[in-house]
Amino acid sequence: MAAVRNKQYRIIYFTVWMVFAILQTLSIYSVSDFRIELLVIDTLVRSILFIPTGMLIYQVMRYAKYEKLPLVHQIINYSVLVMISISLWLCFGYIFDYLFTGSEFVKKLINILPFYILTGFMVYLILILFLRNKIILSKAAESAEENTNKQKNLTENESNDTQSSTDVEKLEHIAVKSGQNIHVIIVSDILYLQAFGDYVHIFTDSGKYLKEQTMKYFETNLPQQFVRIHRSYIVNIKAISRIELYEKQSQLLTLKNGHQIKISSTGYKLLKQKLNL
Repeated sequence: MAAVRNKQYRIIYFTVWMVFAILQTLSIYSVSDFRIELLVIDTLVRSILFIPTGMLIYQVMRYAKYEKLPLVHQIINYSVLVMISISLWLCFGYIFDYLFTGSEFVKKLINILPFYILTGFMVYLILILFLRNKIILSKAAESAEENTNKQKNLTENESNDTQSSTDVEKLEHIAVKSGQNIHVIIVSDILYLQAFGDYVHIFTDSGKYLKEQTMKYFETNLPQQFVRIHRSYIVNIKAISRIELYEKQSQLLTLKNGHQIKISSTGYKLLKQKLNL
């Protein structure tokens, strides 16, 4: 996109300078007795000189940041920039005229110096206003892009913070009441859970416990190491010993304690994702 925009700017610059050269040649020729070929050389040289001086103005404006100054200071700085640009343009223009057309033609051109000063003032004033607008729009676009990137990074950080917060809020222990006793089960000690009506059986190496809770609750709140491999089973992947083919297109999971559980097709897909298979 930037390359296309720069190409468009170059086409615009070239067109403007050529139009200027033609108009200036016709204007001077219509009110003077200059030879047309000498006028063409003069106007072409002066049109070409607008390119380096224009680039110099652009660099000065870009790094001096005049647009951030108070309006009065902007006017003063831009006025000085216009006068310096006209002086350089006239000076180099007469030097090139002397080298290419000779001293006699340059002496005649000095008589139309006011015309050149007026022309240069108009061109550089328009150029500076154009470049000022271009710089402001460019910096506004850069600022907008920077704000977008900051917002994107902020959103990603918030997402990561939310994920981290969610991980922190995962279950770390489960309290189970059995008669007059209360057992506290460390989640990492759980081998698997089995649905049992409105209850859930929790299996560990030390025994089996019954908890009044839903499988959906445990599926949502257990840490990432647990995966629901069946409508009735949630297993701790760290407790898995092996997975083998069972009957046709179904798998059987064997835990480290020797218990075996049949895996559903949906559960097998989730398990493979967890195990990066």
